[in-house]
Amino acid sequence: MKTYGTEPGAPTPVQVGISELIVSDGDDTLKSYGLGSCLAIALYDSQTEIGGLAHVMLPDGDTADNSDRKPGKYADTAIRALLRRMVEQGASYTDVEAKIAGGSDMFEFESFGDGVGQRNIAAAKEELEKLGVPLEAEDVGGEHGRTVEFTPGSGTLVVKTSNGDNEVKEL
Repeated sequence: MKTYGTEPGAPTPVQVGISELIVSDGDDTLKSYGLGSCLAIALYDSQTEIGGLAHVMLPDGDTADNSDRKPGKYADTAIRALLRRMVEQGASYTDVEAKIAGGSDMFEFESFGDGVGQRNIAAAKEELEKLGVPLEAEDVGGEHGRTVEFTPGSGTLVVKTSNGDNEVKEL
């Protein structure tokens, strides 16, 4: 079994915390820990090797009170901010692809309808479709947490699942 990010000489991953987003020119590995209902959104341009990772908490920033002005907090605003920053660094909008992971519903609250995890997934897919960004891979839903490690240069998203089996998937 291959271990990621722990090979000798491997650079230390850049942590992307809750409500944050980071764009890289491919030299960094970006990592988000403890995704429950939160969603990791990875965008990348394989031609320029520019990509970014967002760790979103909530689905819809357009209708939310945006007094905190954190575009990474919401699925829709995070995707737009990632795209804008990637294009500013030289990515081609038409070559950008997406991968997502997370969006678990770890707690059941029947009175609220769909859980936050499912709403985050739906909002991200809707925004990607609206912007014409193809969703290439996903590891979403369920009732378990995840940690992701994204390498913009290759577009590889490694998902470690904390479901007791500590499953590792490469998307």
